[in-house]
Amino acid sequence: MTDIYDQATDKEMRDRELAIKAARAQNQPIAFTGQCLNCEEVITRGRFCDSECREDYERSEKMKQLSGRK
Repeated sequence: MTDIYDQATDKEMRDRELAIKAARAQNQPIAFTGQCLNCEEVITRGRFCDSECREDYERSEKMKQLSGRK
């Protein structure tokens, strides 16, 4: 026989699994465009022209997330 605490634990686990599933559905790979995602310089492979651009891009994306713009 389950009590209210078991029911609450089951509901919490279902809610957590749904939240994880929804978050994973939002993670889509960035398509190759032929340009650096930060400075738009033409590149032949990858997503950034160098590590500095990658770090700048990651920093700006993190700030967008923290400010709620993305």
